[in-house]
Amino acid sequence: MLRTLFTLGVFALVLAAPAQANGKTDVAACKAMQATLVPRQTEITGLTERRDASAIAVEAAGEAWEDVEIHRLISDAHAAAADSAKAAYTSARQQLARDELALQATVKQFNTDVSVFNARCSTKG
Repeated sequence: MLRTLFTLGVFALVLAAPAQANGKTDVAACKAMQATLVPRQTEITGLTERRDASAIAVEAAGEAWEDVEIHRLISDAHAAAADSAKAAYTSARQQLARDELALQATVKQFNTDVSVFNARCSTKG
């Protein structure tokens, strides 16, 4: 009986040692994952501000184009000004699209990282 109890105790310690080591590894991995989330949030904030600034620039360029477009038929100079304003508007729209795609890609990756973090590191109870 004592021998069986001793054997079970040794067996439990043998199984517990890797579990404890794995727990320490998980804690270290979770802390490392958590450390990457804060800079990603900062990056998302910066990308959001950049996208918002691009949206404002698109609005301004669109209004400027509309203002000069109505005078297109007056002269060649007015037509050239309208073409230039339209090119600026198109360029601003393309920049807005690039900024929006960059923001969406970063947010998607952040959400994936948070899901992985929650699945691995959240306490269940």
